[in-house]
Amino acid sequence: MGFGINNIVRNLSFQRLYLQFKRYKDSKALRKTHTIISLGCNFHRTEFGNHVFLGENVSLFDSSIGDYSYVNNNSIIKNTSIGKFCSIGPNVQIILGKHPSTFVSSHPMFYANNKPFKTFSDKTYIEEYDYATIGHDVWIGEGVLIPSGITIGNGAIITARSVVTKDVEPYSIVGGVPAKHIKYRFDNETLKIINDSEWWNWNVEHLKEKFKLFHNPSEFIDYLKFKNENNITQKDNII
Repeated sequence: MGFGINNIVRNLSFQRLYLQFKRYKDSKALRKTHTIISLGCNFHRTEFGNHVFLGENVSLFDSSIGDYSYVNNNSIIKNTSIGKFCSIGPNVQIILGKHPSTFVSSHPMFYANNKPFKTFSDKTYIEEYDYATIGHDVWIGEGVLIPSGITIGNGAIITARSVVTKDVEPYSIVGGVPAKHIKYRFDNETLKIINDSEWWNWNVEHLKEKFKLFHNPSEFIDYLKFKNENNITQKDNII
Protein backbone atom coordinates (compact mmCIF):
# COMPACT_ATOMS: atom_id res chain seq x y z
CA MET A 1 0.00 0.00 0.00
CA GLY A 2 2.73 2.41 1.02
CA PHE A 3 4.79 1.51 -2.05
CA GLY A 4 1.81 2.24 -4.30
CA ILE A 5 1.14 5.61 -2.68
CA ASN A 6 4.81 6.54 -2.99
CA ASN A 7 4.71 5.74 -6.70
CA ILE A 8 1.59 7.88 -7.16
CA VAL A 9 3.15 10.81 -5.29
CA ARG A 10 6.38 10.41 -7.29
CA ASN A 11 4.46 10.37 -10.59
CA LEU A 12 2.40 13.41 -9.62
CA SER A 13 5.56 15.29 -8.63
CA PHE A 14 7.17 14.41 -11.97
CA GLN A 15 4.07 15.57 -13.85
CA ARG A 16 4.09 18.89 -11.98
CA LEU A 17 7.78 19.40 -12.75
CA TYR A 18 7.20 18.54 -16.41
CA LEU A 19 4.29 20.99 -16.69
CA GLN A 20 6.30 23.72 -14.98
CA PHE A 21 9.21 23.09 -17.36
CA LYS A 22 6.89 23.09 -20.38
CA ARG A 23 5.24 26.37 -19.30
CA TYR A 24 8.69 27.91 -18.81
CA LYS A 25 9.85 26.67 -22.21
CA ASP A 26 6.65 27.89 -23.92
CA SER A 27 6.77 31.29 -22.23
CA LYS A 28 10.42 31.71 -23.22
CA ALA A 29 9.57 30.95 -26.87
CA LEU A 30 6.55 33.27 -26.81
CA ARG A 31 8.61 36.18 -25.52
CA LYS A 32 10.43 36.16 -28.85
CA THR A 33 7.12 36.76 -30.65
CA HIS A 34 6.06 39.54 -28.22
CA THR A 35 2.92 37.55 -27.41
CA ILE A 36 0.98 38.56 -24.28
CA ILE A 37 -0.65 35.74 -22.30
CA SER A 38 -3.03 36.80 -19.51
CA LEU A 39 -3.79 34.94 -16.28
CA GLY A 40 -5.50 31.56 -16.44
CA CYS A 41 -4.74 30.83 -20.10
CA ASN A 42 -4.23 27.28 -21.28
CA PHE A 43 -2.76 26.28 -24.63
CA HIS A 44 -1.41 23.08 -26.14
CA ARG A 45 0.03 22.28 -29.57
CA THR A 46 -0.69 25.84 -30.71
CA GLU A 47 1.43 28.06 -32.97
CA PHE A 48 1.58 31.80 -32.24
CA GLY A 49 2.34 34.61 -34.65
CA ASN A 50 3.88 37.91 -33.60
CA HIS A 51 2.21 40.31 -31.15
CA VAL A 52 -0.71 38.01 -30.32
CA PHE A 53 -2.79 38.82 -27.23
CA LEU A 54 -4.81 36.34 -25.15
CA GLY A 55 -7.21 37.65 -22.50
CA GLU A 56 -7.83 35.91 -19.18
CA ASN A 57 -8.83 32.23 -19.09
CA VAL A 58 -8.49 31.68 -22.83
CA SER A 59 -7.95 28.08 -23.99
CA LEU A 60 -6.29 27.27 -27.33
CA PHE A 61 -5.73 23.67 -28.38
CA ASP A 62 -4.32 22.22 -31.61
CA SER A 63 -4.62 25.60 -33.30
CA SER A 64 -2.65 28.46 -34.83
CA ILE A 65 -3.14 32.21 -34.50
CA GLY A 66 -1.65 34.83 -36.80
CA ASP A 67 0.16 38.12 -36.26
CA TYR A 68 -1.60 40.86 -34.30
CA SER A 69 -4.72 38.76 -33.64
CA TYR A 70 -6.28 38.73 -30.20
CA VAL A 71 -8.73 36.56 -28.27
CA ASN A 72 -10.67 38.03 -25.36
CA ASN A 73 -11.53 36.51 -21.97
CA ASN A 74 -12.98 33.03 -21.45
CA SER A 75 -12.93 31.92 -25.08
CA ILE A 76 -12.30 28.26 -25.93
CA ILE A 77 -10.85 27.42 -29.34
CA LYS A 78 -9.89 23.98 -30.64
CA ASN A 79 -8.68 22.69 -34.01
CA THR A 80 -8.73 26.14 -35.58
CA SER A 81 -6.51 28.19 -37.87
CA ILE A 82 -6.84 31.93 -37.12
CA GLY A 83 -5.43 34.47 -39.57
CA LYS A 84 -3.72 37.81 -38.97
CA PHE A 85 -5.37 40.91 -37.46
CA CYS A 86 -8.39 38.99 -36.14
CA SER A 87 -10.51 40.36 -33.28
CA ILE A 88 -12.17 37.60 -31.27
CA GLY A 89 -14.49 38.64 -28.46
CA PRO A 90 -15.02 37.07 -25.02
CA ASN A 91 -16.83 33.76 -24.46
CA VAL A 92 -16.39 32.59 -28.06
CA GLN A 93 -16.39 28.82 -28.53
CA ILE A 94 -15.03 26.92 -31.51
CA ILE A 95 -15.18 23.37 -30.21
CA LEU A 96 -18.46 21.76 -31.19
CA GLY A 97 -18.31 18.31 -32.79
CA LYS A 98 -20.59 17.09 -35.55
CA HIS A 99 -23.41 14.56 -35.32
CA PRO A 100 -24.93 13.11 -38.51
CA SER A 101 -28.40 14.48 -39.24
CA THR A 102 -29.05 12.05 -42.12
CA PHE A 103 -28.39 8.83 -40.17
CA VAL A 104 -31.26 6.99 -38.47
CA SER A 105 -29.75 7.99 -35.11
CA SER A 106 -27.48 10.93 -34.29
CA HIS A 107 -25.94 9.08 -31.32
CA PRO A 108 -22.19 8.27 -31.71
CA MET A 109 -22.85 4.72 -30.55
CA PHE A 110 -23.76 3.92 -34.15
CA TYR A 111 -20.97 5.68 -36.07
CA ALA A 112 -17.85 6.02 -33.86
CA ASN A 113 -15.58 3.71 -31.89
CA ASN A 114 -13.30 6.38 -30.38
CA LYS A 115 -15.48 7.31 -27.40
CA PRO A 116 -14.82 6.78 -23.67
CA PHE A 117 -18.13 4.90 -23.47
CA LYS A 118 -19.33 1.69 -25.11
CA THR A 119 -20.34 1.87 -28.79
CA PHE A 120 -21.59 -0.64 -31.36
CA SER A 121 -19.54 0.76 -34.25
CA ASP A 122 -16.51 -1.07 -35.65
CA LYS A 123 -14.86 2.20 -36.73
CA THR A 124 -15.48 5.94 -37.00
CA TYR A 125 -17.62 6.66 -40.07
CA ILE A 126 -17.72 10.48 -40.07
CA GLU A 127 -15.24 13.26 -39.39
CA GLU A 128 -16.56 14.75 -36.16
CA TYR A 129 -13.92 17.38 -35.51
CA ASP A 130 -12.88 19.03 -38.76
CA TYR A 131 -10.44 21.94 -38.67
CA ALA A 132 -12.11 25.36 -38.57
CA THR A 133 -10.53 28.16 -40.61
CA ILE A 134 -10.76 31.85 -39.68
CA GLY A 135 -9.42 34.19 -42.36
CA HIS A 136 -7.56 37.47 -41.89
CA ASP A 137 -9.10 40.63 -40.38
CA VAL A 138 -12.15 38.76 -39.03
CA TRP A 139 -14.19 40.22 -36.17
CA ILE A 140 -16.09 37.69 -34.04
CA GLY A 141 -18.40 39.18 -31.42
CA GLU A 142 -19.01 38.13 -27.81
CA GLY A 143 -20.47 34.69 -27.15
CA VAL A 144 -20.39 33.39 -30.73
CA LEU A 145 -20.56 29.60 -31.23
CA ILE A 146 -18.78 28.09 -34.24
CA PRO A 147 -18.77 24.35 -34.99
CA SER A 148 -15.71 22.53 -36.25
CA GLY A 149 -15.17 22.47 -40.00
CA ILE A 150 -16.50 25.98 -40.64
CA THR A 151 -14.59 28.45 -42.85
CA ILE A 152 -14.94 32.18 -42.20
CA GLY A 153 -13.67 34.38 -45.02
CA ASN A 154 -11.34 37.36 -44.79
CA GLY A 155 -12.84 40.54 -43.40
CA ALA A 156 -16.06 38.90 -42.18
CA ILE A 157 -17.99 40.14 -39.13
CA ILE A 158 -20.07 37.86 -36.88
CA THR A 159 -22.39 39.68 -34.50
CA ALA A 160 -22.53 38.87 -30.78
CA ARG A 161 -24.15 35.64 -29.55
CA SER A 162 -24.62 34.25 -33.04
CA VAL A 163 -24.55 30.53 -33.79
CA VAL A 164 -22.70 29.89 -37.05
CA THR A 165 -23.89 26.79 -38.90
CA LYS A 166 -22.30 27.24 -42.35
CA ASP A 167 -19.34 28.91 -44.04
CA VAL A 168 -19.21 32.71 -43.99
CA GLU A 169 -18.26 34.62 -47.15
CA PRO A 170 -15.42 37.17 -47.18
CA TYR A 171 -16.38 40.68 -46.04
CA SER A 172 -19.91 39.65 -45.15
CA ILE A 173 -21.75 40.48 -41.93
CA VAL A 174 -23.75 37.62 -40.42
CA GLY A 175 -25.73 37.27 -37.21
CA GLY A 176 -28.49 35.47 -35.38
CA VAL A 177 -29.42 31.93 -34.35
CA PRO A 178 -28.66 30.40 -36.74
CA ALA A 179 -26.42 33.10 -38.22
CA LYS A 180 -27.78 34.53 -41.47
CA HIS A 181 -26.30 36.88 -44.03
CA ILE A 182 -27.11 40.52 -43.19
CA LYS A 183 -25.09 42.38 -45.80
CA TYR A 184 -21.66 42.76 -47.36
CA ARG A 185 -19.37 45.40 -45.90
CA PHE A 186 -18.59 46.87 -49.33
CA ASP A 187 -19.77 46.72 -52.94
CA ASN A 188 -18.37 43.87 -55.05
CA GLU A 189 -15.61 45.90 -56.70
CA THR A 190 -14.38 47.44 -53.43
CA LEU A 191 -14.55 44.09 -51.68
CA LYS A 192 -12.46 42.39 -54.36
CA ILE A 193 -9.82 45.13 -54.46
CA ILE A 194 -9.35 45.14 -50.67
CA ASN A 195 -9.28 41.35 -50.46
CA ASP A 196 -6.82 41.03 -53.36
CA SER A 197 -4.51 43.62 -51.79
CA GLU A 198 -3.66 41.18 -48.97
CA TRP A 199 -2.69 44.20 -46.87
CA TRP A 200 -2.23 41.92 -43.83
CA ASN A 201 1.06 40.82 -45.42
CA TRP A 202 2.42 44.35 -45.82
CA ASN A 203 5.56 45.38 -44.02
CA VAL A 204 4.70 46.67 -40.54
CA GLU A 205 6.53 49.95 -41.13
CA HIS A 206 4.41 50.55 -44.20
CA LEU A 207 1.25 49.79 -42.22
CA LYS A 208 2.32 52.31 -39.57
CA GLU A 209 2.98 54.94 -42.21
CA LYS A 210 -0.32 54.42 -44.03
CA PHE A 211 -2.65 53.58 -41.13
CA LYS A 212 -5.00 56.51 -41.82
CA LEU A 213 -5.80 55.04 -45.25
CA PHE A 214 -7.61 52.25 -43.41
CA HIS A 215 -10.22 54.78 -42.22
CA ASN A 216 -11.51 55.39 -45.75
CA PRO A 217 -11.99 52.59 -48.34
CA SER A 218 -11.96 55.06 -51.26
CA GLU A 219 -8.63 56.57 -50.22
CA PHE A 220 -7.25 53.08 -49.59
CA ILE A 221 -8.20 51.99 -53.12
CA ASP A 222 -6.78 55.18 -54.64
CA TYR A 223 -3.51 54.44 -52.89
CA LEU A 224 -3.53 50.85 -54.18
CA LYS A 225 -3.95 52.12 -57.73
CA PHE A 226 -1.11 54.60 -57.24
CA LYS A 227 1.06 51.85 -55.75
CA ASN A 228 0.41 49.51 -58.66
CA GLU A 229 1.02 52.20 -61.27
CA ASN A 230 4.36 53.07 -59.66
CA ASN A 231 5.43 49.49 -58.86
CA ILE A 232 5.62 50.17 -55.12
CA THR A 233 6.00 46.89 -53.21
CA GLN A 234 6.29 45.83 -49.59
CA LYS A 235 8.11 42.83 -48.27
CA ASP A 236 5.96 40.08 -46.80
CA ASN A 237 7.08 40.48 -43.20
CA ILE A 238 4.96 41.50 -40.23
CA ILE A 239 7.12 41.99 -37.13
